[in-house]
Amino acid sequence: MSDSKRQADDGRAAALLRAAESAAPADAALLRAAAEELLALRRYQSRSEQQMAELFETITAYAALDYERRIAIHEHNDDITNAMAIGLNMMGEELSHTMRALVTARDEALAASRAKSAFLANISHELRTPLNAIIGYAELIREDLVESEQVGPILDLDRLMIASRHLLNLIQDVLDIARIEAGRLEVRPESVDLRELLGDLAATMGPSVAATGNVLRVDIDLRQPLLHTDPLRLQQVLLNVLGNANKFTLGGLISLSAREAIVDGRPIVAIAIADTGIGIPADQLEAVFNAFTQVDNTATRRFGGTGLGLTISRRLCEMLGGSITVESQLQRGSTFTIRLPADPA
Repeated sequence: MSDSKRQADDGRAAALLRAAESAAPADAALLRAAAEELLALRRYQSRSEQQMAELFETITAYAALDYERRIAIHEHNDDITNAMAIGLNMMGEELSHTMRALVTARDEALAASRAKSAFLANISHELRTPLNAIIGYAELIREDLVESEQVGPILDLDRLMIASRHLLNLIQDVLDIARIEAGRLEVRPESVDLRELLGDLAATMGPSVAATGNVLRVDIDLRQPLLHTDPLRLQQVLLNVLGNANKFTLGGLISLSAREAIVDGRPIVAIAIADTGIGIPADQLEAVFNAFTQVDNTATRRFGGTGLGLTISRRLCEMLGGSITVESQLQRGSTFTIRLPADPA
């Protein structure tokens, strides 16, 4: 209620009381009753406005996530206003309790995640050390067997070394994802000749591609082959994606290409790895980048792997300032495109 309205009501009540002084007894009683009713109505309106202001303040506090506010409940006031106040107070208590529970759960989850990442990093390191020793001693034994021309044991030893290196790669994936989640993986950018890096990569993958009956085609069209990035991490990404293409393609074609482009006014290098393999369903295109995920359980059992390669690849691309995307059709193949900034910034 505004001050002018209060003054007007007080003036009317005073006028009624003055008129009652000079009126007949019966009329005077009516005039005084009307004045009292007017004053009572004014007081009631003032109390209602105050409570509505409190309600508005508390609702605003809730909107600002301040659930500790409380509204005072006044006796002999409007029942509807008090009921709203009680309801808001109960809502505030419930929301406060929920928020405290959520904060506690968040802190516990963060602590558990840090503990998990630390455990994975430590256990992966402890597993990798003796495994490297096994591989090293196996290579020494193989050299001795070659000198003595013992062909049978050499074949068995080769199988042992292949399995050991596969296990080492799996452990390395777990170690990398643990380091990434813990924020301990660093990138060291430097000037890299992308044409040379991709050529070396194709030579490295050549025997594996040939073993699965696939053909690897390389097409590099770069005016400026120098790229400012971390060569080891970029090579890790490309090996992961090329390894997947080779794993899920049998007797098909795998192509590795690199092109320059402009995106949002900035120069980039787009490296595409396409295959003619089994493809990925449309509803699974983003899921393949989730940790420990493959297209389905059948693919996991048939082709093996932890499902960490693409997860690590996406994280590494983001750390290098770029991105990785995929397009695919079932039984037609997939194309993974890695986009990296071409300028040092």
